[in-house]
Amino acid sequence: MDENLAKDFVAVWQSELAAMAADRELREQWIAMLNLWERVAAAAAVLWSHEAAPRGPGPAQPPRAAPAAAASGHGMDEIERLSRRVDDLEQRLAELLERWDSARPGGVV
Repeated sequence: MDENLAKDFVAVWQSELAAMAADRELREQWIAMLNLWERVAAAAAVLWSHEAAPRGPGPAQPPRAAPAAAASGHGMDEIERLSRRVDDLEQRLAELLERWDSARPGGVV
């Protein structure tokens, strides 16, 4: 390869890399992509650490704990109770605001 051609090639790439480094949007995209890769690598490391090791002569691994039981059916009852409580609180707040507005000189502002 011609020495001048190699220098020109390096100069072009330096110029391109400098322009890319100055581009805020491109930097943000690279940062987002690297953050995504970091999360994928962390998840993969967790998954790989849970894989069973090759079995050889030695003690067997203890059995895993049983899966958690399904949630009880009280969830909807609790949601309805909380919803009624929020409605009551909203009503009380509206009443307090009405009293506060009526007690102010000149009424509602």
